Amino acid sequence: MRVVEIVRVDARGRITMPASLRETIGIAEGMHVMLIGDLEKLEVRLLPFADPEADLYELHITLTDKPGSLAEMAAFLAENKIDLLSSQSRTLRRGKSAEWYLIVDISKSRNDLENVCATISASDAAETAVYKKFQ
Repeated sequence: MRVVEIVRVDARGRITMPASLRETIGIAEGMHVMLIGDLEKLEVRLLPFADPEADLYELHITLTDKPGSLAEMAAFLAENKIDLLSSQSRTLRRGKSAEWYLIVDISKSRNDLENVCATISASDAAETAVYKKFQ
């Protein structure tokens, strides 16, 4: 199904999404959404991302590049009830280090990110872990 609405952009670059479209897509007040701009097509996609109650952070982990490091860190985050909403990883130096960027929701975690990052940094699977509040 496709829904088409035409709206105006105001002087501050904002648009108002009609209620019929918000309801169809499932977007509620206070909800976090992701905007993806496609520069070739000159279009923007809007995706529901996280509930209004979500406490979002960016997390950057430098991993030891060995089999199982990323899985070990993912399991550790799951044990701490940290919800992974988006992630991207890549090898920096084969057999040496890799990096993992994440957007996480810590609203259900009983542990704060400072302690989580300290534990990650002290593990054999990672070198460093830093975080910042998602804007």
